[in-house]
Parts: sequence; structure tokens; C-alpha cells
Amino acid sequence: MIYIIRQNDAWTVEKMKKYRYYTEKDSFGVEAAVILLALSVIFRVIGCWGLWRDQLFLLSQIVLPAASALLFILLLVLLGRVALWSTSLPLIMGVAFFILRAMTFGDTVKTVLCVVLYVLVAVLYCGTVFHVIPARWPLLLAFGLPLVYHIVFLDLPALNNLENPVSFAVGMQEMSVLSIMLALFFTATAIRKRAKDPEPELPKIKDPVVHAPEKPEEEAAPVLQEPESAADSEAPPEETGGGET
Repeated sequence: MIYIIRQNDAWTVEKMKKYRYYTEKDSFGVEAAVILLALSVIFRVIGCWGLWRDQLFLLSQIVLPAASALLFILLLVLLGRVALWSTSLPLIMGVAFFILRAMTFGDTVKTVLCVVLYVLVAVLYCGTVFHVIPARWPLLLAFGLPLVYHIVFLDLPALNNLENPVSFAVGMQEMSVLSIMLALFFTATAIRKRAKDPEPELPKIKDPVVHAPEKPEEEAAPVLQEPESAADSEAPPEETGGGET
């Protein structure tokens, strides 16, 4: 089914025919994603409070993730039903934030693996919303598995490390990252595929009936009467009934 936002808006209709993935703003996945992305901005600001004197840190670790999250919320709510592909822009902004964040890990192998993962996530998301990838399960795996790994192998051991406890600022920044990852997973669960329009049936045309042209009736040739001869035309003299008296 095609939802027409504005009457006679051919551009919108053609886009909706081409890009068949969409989200409903009142679905649980979208609402959860919106809440988590808003929380990620709050956690980011709290965790980076007082660190905005460094212009590079301000732009790459505060402004960039906050702008990408807010823009993603706006496009997901307003255009998720008709132009879900537009959310690829804030997602790429978010991927740029994660890549810049990975540059500070101090471990070359970990940094390279994370960058590869982030690029893969961007490719899968863009391929899905632009309907290049005809299924959403790769996107669910790309968002879900790193989230599970992050919680089980990074966050839980850090919380159990009593010798070097996590500071409040670092914890808030980590909560911001987890909120973004979980929001993207809920977004993937909310994606639906629009049913294709049935092909219009062509009208059935009966086989043509060929009628042989009727031959025009031949008119009878006029019969020509031969002209009478002069002898025939003279009438014989009439005989009188009596003789001479």
C-alpha cells in the first residue's frame, strides 16, 4: 500500500515505491529508540561536563554525537514512514563519532577491528534502508552482537574491577555509547517492509472475429428488345364482314 502525503506529489509516491522499508512512529521500537537516543545526549553532556575547552574534543566527542542523535530522532519520527533512507545521514555522522572515539583506544588491533565493524554497520544500514539488501536480519546481527559483546566482555569486567573503579564521567560516557547501540537495535526491530503493489491486470481481449466481406449483388443486365421491323409494325387491313351489295 502506498501512503500519499500530499496530493499529486509524484516524487513522494515514486520514492515510496522504490524504497519499501519504513517505520511507524508509534511502534515500540521507534519509541524506545527515541528515548534511548535522547538519553544518550544527556549522558554525553553529563559525562563530558567541563571538557569542552578542547575544541577538537568538543566537536568530535560532544557536538558530533549529540547532533547525530537529535537528527536521527527528527528524521525517524517525521520521515520514517515515507523516507526511512534519510536516517542514513545521521547514522553516518554517528559512525564518524565512533571511529574518532576508536582512535583514542591506544591498541592498534582493537582500533582497526572497531573501525572495520563501524564501516560494516554503516554499509549494512544504508544497504537496508535503500533496499539494496532485501532482508533486515543482517542489520539485527550487526547491531545486536556488538552490543552483547560490549556489555559482557567490556562493561561487566570494568564494573567488577574494584582496584581501578570506573569514574562517574567515564561511566556516563559509556552509558551514552550503550544507549546509542541499543537505540539502533530497536530501530532495526521496528523496520517493516511495505507490500508491493499488485500488478494491474490487463483487460482480456477476445479473439477477433474475421468476417469475410460480402460480395455485392450483381445487377441483372437489362434485356434489350429488338426493334420491330417495318413489315411487322404495319397492322394487316381489317376485313369487312359483308360483300358488295
